[in-house]
Amino acid sequence: MTGITGLSPAFVPGPAAGVCWLPVRTLLCLLLLLTALRVSAATTYRWVDADGVHYSDQPHVGAEKLTLGEAQTYSAPPAPAVNAAAPRTPASTAVYTSCAVLQPSDDQVLFETEAVAITMQTAPGLRSGDRGSVSVDGANLDPDVPGQLGFHLKSVERGTHTVSARVLDKAGKIVCESARVTFHVRQPSALAPANPLRKH
Repeated sequence: MTGITGLSPAFVPGPAAGVCWLPVRTLLCLLLLLTALRVSAATTYRWVDADGVHYSDQPHVGAEKLTLGEAQTYSAPPAPAVNAAAPRTPASTAVYTSCAVLQPSDDQVLFETEAVAITMQTAPGLRSGDRGSVSVDGANLDPDVPGQLGFHLKSVERGTHTVSARVLDKAGKIVCESARVTFHVRQPSALAPANPLRKH
């Protein structure tokens, strides 16, 4: 029987002694596993001196004993599945690119008027089922003709007013809203020479 170098065959247990030999690879794996477990549970020592803060796995005079937990790991969540067959809404029918008040123009002054014509514009044009609306000083105004973008404001008082336009879909949801436009109405003064009501 061949023995281990340096040992007498009498000291090498065999199958007759009831000992089962493990392959060398299995022994190495077990040793590596035990080493990893020892490292993960290893104690760390920390101390501070004139050179700064130090850490070591060996004890040191005046060192603080730290027990470190296992290293944190991170697993990224699975990427969401992409449905390549999902239908896409054409951009041209998804939203309006703009809507605006064309008349009156911003900061326009209107003299001696009792009514104001208001027009709005959308890009692209108004879609079937959608409707335009304007708000004058916070009050909504319906179009003169349903489905059109022309409005008529009657009995306008003197002073400064604001108007904004918007588009609503079939469900009444606002899908486009313009910036506010300010206009001014100047009525004739009772003291104006051309006023027919002025007494001479």
